[in-house]
Amino acid sequence: MNEAILFAGVFLIGIVSVKLTALIEEKKKIISMDYVKKKVFLPSSTGIALLLPLWLGGIYLFFSSNAFELITWLFLVSFFSFIGFLSDLKNKWKSIPASWISRAVPIALASLVFSFFYSPGILWIVPLALFIAGIASFHNTFAGLNGWETGSGFIISIALLAFLPNPIHFSIGLILSASILALLLFNKFPARVFPGDSGTLLIGSGIAGLIVLTQDTSLALISLLFYLPHLIDYFVLKRLLSNKAGDPTQARIIPYKLLKDNRIYIADYPKGKVQWDFAKMLLKLFGPLKEWQVSLLIWVVVALNSLAVVYFFA
Repeated sequence: MNEAILFAGVFLIGIVSVKLTALIEEKKKIISMDYVKKKVFLPSSTGIALLLPLWLGGIYLFFSSNAFELITWLFLVSFFSFIGFLSDLKNKWKSIPASWISRAVPIALASLVFSFFYSPGILWIVPLALFIAGIASFHNTFAGLNGWETGSGFIISIALLAFLPNPIHFSIGLILSASILALLLFNKFPARVFPGDSGTLLIGSGIAGLIVLTQDTSLALISLLFYLPHLIDYFVLKRLLSNKAGDPTQARIIPYKLLKDNRIYIADYPKGKVQWDFAKMLLKLFGPLKEWQVSLLIWVVVALNSLAVVYFFA
């Protein structure tokens, strides 16, 4: 019962926080175009709003458990989210996107520090730091349509709970899942907000940091299986099959075209050199679909994969 109340409380605080953050970003013109709908502009970095429910839920848990690891986890997630927020602002106000190195260096340092404190052995410090940075990156790149990244993050965060017998770790997983669900409520099709890098990096670092907190290296290895769709998306579709000399960030070419019947399909890339991703692979397999249908298919793939991991390894 207490866990259900905790989840509901954090979820409700998250809804209020996302709504207020969206209003502030609209007022400050921190907005981005929905490149499928083209004329729709939305608050572009509302993932930062999840820090309020996470901190309030975390502080409540801290006073009831005195688990200092809660605070260090919250600082890790906050740092990643702020790095993402700064990246969102640079992408908004500058003519060129924020450089990869400007995010990679602070993320690497934060991952190393966190891993140093919670690694079960000195030889695991660097691998676990790479794990944190890598999972955060996966959540940041497995994205592109309304609800895609937020829904995938929520599914994985829920599945992870099956591997968390420690009550504190389980409670951290609950407040993370509740916060993500609050954002998903606004980000699902038709989206009213975008999570931005502040949201995707928060989700990724939150999940990876929680796994590192358990100091269970076998769980870190097993949890990589949750990310099979992300691995296919990044290494196979975006790196192996796409035109490396083209526009892998999809910043200059709108990646999907909106048909007259409101279905979407793969954009007409110059010389047919498609910049592949997971959504375009599904469109190639199933033909034109509504945007919400593509996101739903991605959620189904992530959910089935997560269920398989839980079934075979939990």
